[in-house]
Amino acid sequence: MNKQNNKIALITGANKGLGKEIGRQLGLLGYTVILTSRDIKAGSEASEELVALGCNALSVQLDVTNPKDIAKLSSYLKTKFGKLDVLVNNAGISLEWDGEPTNSDKVRRTLEVNLIAPFAITESLVPLLSLSEDARVINHSSMLGSISSAETNWEHVSTFMTVGYSTSKAGLNMLTLIQSKTLESKKIAVASAHPGWVKTDLGTQEAPMEVEEGASTVVKLVTVARDQFPHGQLIHQGERIPW
Repeated sequence: MNKQNNKIALITGANKGLGKEIGRQLGLLGYTVILTSRDIKAGSEASEELVALGCNALSVQLDVTNPKDIAKLSSYLKTKFGKLDVLVNNAGISLEWDGEPTNSDKVRRTLEVNLIAPFAITESLVPLLSLSEDARVINHSSMLGSISSAETNWEHVSTFMTVGYSTSKAGLNMLTLIQSKTLESKKIAVASAHPGWVKTDLGTQEAPMEVEEGASTVVKLVTVARDQFPHGQLIHQGERIPW
């Protein structure tokens, strides 16, 4: 077991891919990591895998769109830990890369998971984050939500830009900026992370980046010195991406 640092990190959508890898890296650094997932069996298997590697990891069932699940999560954290140091809003979906036309239902469902859920979860956990001496919220976003990139590099990014996904990530970036301002008085630091194009279920095996490298941006934002934290910015591997 790695030496614990008394910090609690919660990662949504963490039974596989980037979420689990972020949990692994933070766990090996001494964080107690809580992996959430809709499928409790998959979540338990992921946490057991991390425990076998020496991490202090737990799993909690969470449908990020279910208000009752969010309330239960907040109650669980309050009872078990009494605080929360790190929230990584990692859970996300893309329903539009299936070869079929985008429709309003796909857009609505994507916004629900990728934008509304991070807002609701963060709001629910603000009281616990406020009890931390170094609270941080990292919203897992994407350069595909960068309006500047879409405007200036459309010929390069248009293949990947979809209404629901890109709009949800652009909204998440604005949410990040708003939260960084409104939660500042509670000493909660907020930033967005772009992982890159990573080999995950969402990114497919065509992606050039391995999941370990993709997770590094979030891990750096969690662990960077407080006075170097890029408040209210979209970051990829230490560099700022324009809104």
